[in-house]
Amino acid sequence: MTGMRAAGMIATTAALTGLATGAVWSLRVGWADLLARQETLEATEEALRWTPDRAEYHFRVGILTAEKDPARSIAALERAVELNPGDARSWIELGLRWEEDGKVNRAEQCLLRAAEADRQYLPRWTLANFYFRRKDTDKFWAWARVSAEMVYGDATSSLFRLCGQVAEDGDLIERMGIARPEVRASYVLYLMDRGRLDILMPAARKVLEEDREPDVAVLMAACDRLLDGRRGEGAMEIWNGLAERHRIPFGTVGGMGPILTNGTFSTAPISHGFDWRLPTLEGVSASGEESPPGLRLTFMGRQPENCVVLAQFVPVREKTAYELKFAYRTPGIGPGTGLRWRVLDASSGETLAEGESLSSEEDQQGVVSFRTPTGCRLARIALEYRRTAGTTRIAGFVVLRGIDIRPVG
Repeated sequence: MTGMRAAGMIATTAALTGLATGAVWSLRVGWADLLARQETLEATEEALRWTPDRAEYHFRVGILTAEKDPARSIAALERAVELNPGDARSWIELGLRWEEDGKVNRAEQCLLRAAEADRQYLPRWTLANFYFRRKDTDKFWAWARVSAEMVYGDATSSLFRLCGQVAEDGDLIERMGIARPEVRASYVLYLMDRGRLDILMPAARKVLEEDREPDVAVLMAACDRLLDGRRGEGAMEIWNGLAERHRIPFGTVGGMGPILTNGTFSTAPISHGFDWRLPTLEGVSASGEESPPGLRLTFMGRQPENCVVLAQFVPVREKTAYELKFAYRTPGIGPGTGLRWRVLDASSGETLAEGESLSSEEDQQGVVSFRTPTGCRLARIALEYRRTAGTTRIAGFVVLRGIDIRPVG
């Protein structure tokens, strides 16, 4: 019995000693973490004195000494990867330090180790940048391609910009085999942001082929940019593609159907593509008319003295005579006050025709005749208000119905 009691006391003592040791160690770790949170070199060094085998503290020393003491930075990062070989961040930073030191082979090995340890985006993006700096085009495209498979958010623009420094020809989707629809759409946005309308269409076609509802806004923005950039053919291809897939509530343009879109205003104008544009103007409001359908534009007397209140791009044939016909009434708007239609060549901005000032208390038919010059493929019709000298700003409204454009003869 005495022996059993002695054995029990020994076991209890050992357990208490273990608990005390564990408690002391927990205190050391807690104190070291508290120091490390200060994120200064001095505090991190003190944390290492308490817990010398914490890989993340060596990593932080490597970061904090990178500029002033590169050799110490490399040593700290090597200790970090020795303690934690699965930490991709440490391998990446060590690789970058070796590259700065001119040890390119060592740098490459470290970055490849990072890609083995972490199969996410950052190591692959880092390798793409590394081979870009080394001008190793084959390896650059290989790592850029796998980066595109997992790129997300704002990182897409950075990846596209880097690729654009190697080849900016609009064929990136094909070259890199980009299959994710959202990344394809991001590439279209990237090209628009870069102003590269000249190479936009290959990417836009890929997005159009996906036929996804979330991409309609991107494609419509591309259509607008192409129209504003005087690239009507590309804009028509996108618009017609969306119309054929029933992604927009309008028909195709440039074919055998109506020349003008939404001439009856049966659908509320969307202010995009080949539909009516309704600029946001102080003192001007728009509303629908139901029976028969039409558009009411109300002027409150505080609108700009010169402004476009309604406009639409219209595909046309060159050297052809047309008539713009419409029904209207203008209660409260007097004659000769400056509300009229203007037709322009969308490419050159040249005025092709200007209608008479609109004024009629009762329903009235109007017509504006124009002829397209050589090379004109796209016209812009616009309802403008230009205050006539000697008149006050108009206050009243115009109702428009049954607008149509047809060739003459």
